Amino acid sequence: MRASPLACVLGVIGLAGCGYLIGCGYPGDPLPPALNRPNRVLDLAALQRGTKIYLHFTLPAKTTEGLAVKDLPDIELRLGTMPDWEQNSTRIPASDVKVEKASVSAEIPVTQFYGKTVVVGVRVHGPEGRDVGWSNLELVVVVPALAVPEGLSAKDAPDAVALEWHATAPEFRIFRKNPEDKDWTLLGSSPKAAYLDTTVEFGKPYQYFVQSVEKTGNKYAESELSQEITFTATDRFAPATPIGLTVVPGTRTMELVWERNSEKDLAAYRIYRDGVKVAEGEASPSYSDKGVKPGTRYRYQVSAVDVAGNESKLSEPVEAVIP
Repeated sequence: MRASPLACVLGVIGLAGCGYLIGCGYPGDPLPPALNRPNRVLDLAALQRGTKIYLHFTLPAKTTEGLAVKDLPDIELRLGTMPDWEQNSTRIPASDVKVEKASVSAEIPVTQFYGKTVVVGVRVHGPEGRDVGWSNLELVVVVPALAVPEGLSAKDAPDAVALEWHATAPEFRIFRKNPEDKDWTLLGSSPKAAYLDTTVEFGKPYQYFVQSVEKTGNKYAESELSQEITFTATDRFAPATPIGLTVVPGTRTMELVWERNSEKDLAAYRIYRDGVKVAEGEASPSYSDKGVKPGTRYRYQVSAVDVAGNESKLSEPVEAVIP
């Protein structure tokens, strides 16, 4: 059945009305176009090592509007001198800037700045060249390159590994790791070309390298790294000779006491009577000798033994007799 002319008219009016009602919603003010300015770099770090300044920072992941930075932005990295560092600065060529994901680094030769303070800054530009200004600025007091430590060697020492090398510098840093470790650990520092590592475990291999350093302002200038060496500590040293041996006669025993040794690898004590070992494996610095007779004079000495079996010299002899 064909629709009546009135129904057709009402249908047209209804459609028009729907369109009108939909169009009546208030859309709000139009949003301004995004400026796409990457956020400011906040973690720029710089230090001198040898004849170069090494730089590192993280690229911002978002813009000031909170939008993701999709493409690699233009990185303006500059190095200059005081007082007006920006006017006296040079832009580091993009070919010298290394980018790995969000991590950015660069190595800048600075031999021409020996004796001067340089300033390093970076700003990151968006697609239209817009930016929000300079990062934190890094000041570096540039000094002549420090001597690289040479001839690093290691040898066994009592409860330690003794390291030595050749170089002249205000201070040295010593680094160590086990072969299975991924990262090196700063073991300590020394004002001279020698260091005693007292934290080793005997029979365990260790790797070492050292580095010259000099305090410059609130930073340290560093040398290039020495060669690495591997050394396995071996316990070749006996404990100290026990001291303070005292013998007190009892009714049917001789009671011995002495001062405790301080070695961390001490295993036990051995007791000698008239030059003959009468006991070993004693953990405490005392012993009760029950194999004695009244009226007989006895001569006692004590030694200390470590876990590797190294035995100390015998203590000073002490004589006693049971009345």
